[in-house]
Amino acid sequence: MSRYAQVAVDLAAEGADRLFTYLVPAAMELVPGNWVQVPFGPRQVIGCYIAPVERPPAGVQIKAISALITDLPPLPPDLIELARWVADRYLTPFAAALRLLIPAAARRRQVREKLVAALELAVPTATALAVADKLEQQRAGLRARVLRLVAKHDSGPLPMHVIAAELGQHARTVVGRLVADGLLHRRELGVRRDPLAGRVAVATPPPVLTAGQAAALRAVEQVLDQPGARLPVLLHGVTGSGKTEVYLQSIARVLARGRQAIVLVPEIALTPQTVARFRARFGEQVAVLHSALSEGERFDEWIRIRQANVQIVVGARSAVFAPCPDPGLIVLDEEHEGTYKQADMAPAYHAREVAEERCRRSGALLLLGSATPAVETYWRTEQADVLRVELPERVDGRALPPVQVVDMREELRAFNRSIFSQALQSEIRQTLADGEQAILFLNRRGYNTFVLCRSCGEAVQCPHCAVALTYHLPAPGHPQPERLECHYCNHLAPVPRICPGCKSKHIRYLGAGTERVEDELRRLFPELRVLRMDVDTTRRKGAHAEILDAFGRGEADVLIGTQMVAKGLDFGRVTLVGVILADTTLNLPDFRSAERTFQLVTQVAGRAGRGERPGRVVVQTYQPEHPAISSAARHDYHAFFREHIEWRRAMGYPPFSEYIRVLLVGQDQAQVAETAAAVAERVSAVSGGFPGEVIGPMAAPLARLRGQHRHHVLLQGTERAAMVPVLWRALRGAAKWKRHKEVRLSVDVGPYSIL
Repeated sequence: MSRYAQVAVDLAAEGADRLFTYLVPAAMELVPGNWVQVPFGPRQVIGCYIAPVERPPAGVQIKAISALITDLPPLPPDLIELARWVADRYLTPFAAALRLLIPAAARRRQVREKLVAALELAVPTATALAVADKLEQQRAGLRARVLRLVAKHDSGPLPMHVIAAELGQHARTVVGRLVADGLLHRRELGVRRDPLAGRVAVATPPPVLTAGQAAALRAVEQVLDQPGARLPVLLHGVTGSGKTEVYLQSIARVLARGRQAIVLVPEIALTPQTVARFRARFGEQVAVLHSALSEGERFDEWIRIRQANVQIVVGARSAVFAPCPDPGLIVLDEEHEGTYKQADMAPAYHAREVAEERCRRSGALLLLGSATPAVETYWRTEQADVLRVELPERVDGRALPPVQVVDMREELRAFNRSIFSQALQSEIRQTLADGEQAILFLNRRGYNTFVLCRSCGEAVQCPHCAVALTYHLPAPGHPQPERLECHYCNHLAPVPRICPGCKSKHIRYLGAGTERVEDELRRLFPELRVLRMDVDTTRRKGAHAEILDAFGRGEADVLIGTQMVAKGLDFGRVTLVGVILADTTLNLPDFRSAERTFQLVTQVAGRAGRGERPGRVVVQTYQPEHPAISSAARHDYHAFFREHIEWRRAMGYPPFSEYIRVLLVGQDQAQVAETAAAVAERVSAVSGGFPGEVIGPMAAPLARLRGQHRHHVLLQGTERAAMVPVLWRALRGAAKWKRHKEVRLSVDVGPYSIL
């Protein structure tokens, strides 16, 4: 092989975002994807061998690769090429795209393998037992019990923690003497960190499909039977129509062909239920990947997948890069969800786009599922770019729940100051009397959404972000008994008794979050058993599963939650869904606000009546006439789409155009504004002209976040493929034209939000 190699180093530092040339030691054999240790400046870092190089660049001192990392398997070539595609499509360094392919724990050797102390006999069993008789006579009973326990364990080394659990922690103190006496041998034992340990899955056979499900499965099979590249399939099914069963049986078909499947869900909260259903059908063939796992668990699951020890991967957005040797199917459940778009770090990829590209390269099928598809996806079905399969009815002929829309303006006129309308209170009372369950949805956490001075009209602001602080009730683990909290930077502040600005004592608490819903619900219905599911109650590992398991066992009458409870959950005893306020996302400065509102209301309404008992829904709103609300109340996606797509066409919004956002962030507002202006100028002046419109520069809607000022430039055009290379030419060589090094520049191709 060549004596020189291109290596992508695993560093996020400026200047490290390119490939570097290293000398390959004579005795080292490399294949693309191997992980190596290389010198980088004064330190040693991990890197990925990408390709051989015939000759090194002239005038550059070439250092040698230090070592081949043998306990980390090489990346598959197809994933390396997928990373190249991600880098090109989302205008990000190749090294940054490569980081998507491995868990962060792989960078640290001490995390790559969990080792525990284990003991085994160093002498024949008969000898050990004879010594244990002698030890008992010498009243060294604990040493004798340790020997007997190890001797009885004949299936391999016995972990030390098992001995301590069986005989007590004092057993640890006598083990050293037994090892020193030559009776026991102590060695380190590798142990798999299993995120599903202790969760028993009861095997369930496939049910008889409904006519609609059977037709949908036939359509999927027909696409699977086609040679070469396959059109993506959109499974558009109303809530409760049995889309998951179609996924399960489609996966069974793919596994029978000797290939693997990846299943993506938009919320970590959905993972426990989804994994349980898939394990009940496929057993130990299922692995799980998401950010709530410990580093060790995530790495061990990644290794299982890479070594082809599992056939199905269930996970959140990043699982689209799971190292399956031969994926034949990728499922995106709730494909419309914005959480499939990474926006908080580079590369700002969309899992749906990456999944489609991966399927195109591997000849796999992309199966998209939703009751409320993204407008862009549904538009593609009308352009014959995506095959649409409909499931218009619920399983077993169950009816979609009727929706009662309550105008909260009328409640105020009737002097009802509660966050619960009279209609919702009545329905909760009836649900309790019937022994059934309810889900109450509000997409805001905290108690009050802001604290206002009635004298000067100013809300208490976060000192680091351009947002109001949210009032929270006392909670375990927080330094304040009650607190104001920023939901962007997590800044905590004491609750003011006087206005920080004008010193007035006329402080008022306004708005409602999930904490207030819980508090007022308990006051109105003291006998109700209530669970709450939001960011505050699910910080601890495993909390999602614990809350859902408890609710599924009937240990609570009401589940209150944010968007975590709005989709994917399936509880047969839930007959009532209450939407506390449907308007929370309706008036955001974003062209997707109406679409998000329609999707959230429709999805959460679909949690009702999924069992034998019929369901009902109460939607509270101050804008009952808005098409997003009225269409959701009728469960009418098609009516909403027809009206909304024409509005988008008239305004030139996606899918009739493409957006790219260039975001500038820094501590000095003047420097950020100047750099944003320079970006806009360079894009406008690029040779040949920019194929679209340059909008800005301007302050971002969230103009200050985590102590950083934010400006952006929006680029709009009809063809993303034409815009990206022009933008790349304009921005390359930033070190030469960007005057203020402290200002950070990031690019979001196809932004889901521009806040």
